[in-house]
Amino acid sequence: MSDTSILQKEIIEEFSSPVVEEKYLSIAENGLWESEEKLIERYFTKGSNILDVGCGSGRTTIPLHEAGYQVVGLDITPKMIQIAKKVASSKNLDIKYQVGDATKLQLESDSFDNALFANNGWTQIPGKENRLQALKEIHRILKKGGHFIFTANKRYYTLGYFLFWSKQFIKSFILKPLGFKVKEIDFGDLFYHRRYRGKKLNQKQFIHIGTIEEVKKQIKEAGFQLMYCAPMGEISKTDAENMEGTLFPNDDAYKSPIFYVCRK
Repeated sequence: MSDTSILQKEIIEEFSSPVVEEKYLSIAENGLWESEEKLIERYFTKGSNILDVGCGSGRTTIPLHEAGYQVVGLDITPKMIQIAKKVASSKNLDIKYQVGDATKLQLESDSFDNALFANNGWTQIPGKENRLQALKEIHRILKKGGHFIFTANKRYYTLGYFLFWSKQFIKSFILKPLGFKVKEIDFGDLFYHRRYRGKKLNQKQFIHIGTIEEVKKQIKEAGFQLMYCAPMGEISKTDAENMEGTLFPNDDAYKSPIFYVCRK
């Protein structure tokens, strides 16, 4: 089994834990961020069909459905889809959910008007080539002129984190080539402890922190045209101020993910 496959398996297991289930039942009630609402209103046509990739427990799927969009929620973790269906059923909502891998979408080409990959979900795909493949797959299933909105945290080389990124550099470019066991697959990979109800959980979550230039390059390679790129704070100051689960709590730079809007 490859390193990316092993890590993907660990990610699915982490998102299937009882504590995470409890947390995501709560998250399902949060609804769309103001920044998401603004971009969806600007780029998605009312009543169009949307693929909600990495839908989790339905935080974004439910309000989109209630707003009149035809939504399909997709997530690689079966437990997340179970939770999403449970939440939708409790609200008497007829929403289509399915388990699926963003890098291997079992969907017809040119079948969706729009797609959404919310809350840095794309950056939780392990492996640079897999993240690129996910973009290519989303490009494939979109109709011509369709829009895709996603977010990704930006890598900042601030003075406070010079030592952190220096250690990451040594792991990726010195120790790994020498044969040392390094969990990180790409430079920018990060493993951190989740928090729930103020407590640090035992499980570690994976995320890839890239530069804007790296993300833009992959967007272009996938065949998309980049229509808009801005930090959350420029779209909604309230969202940026209320951003929870920031990776680096003492550095405001990390509280605001970057929004990317692409068009096929």
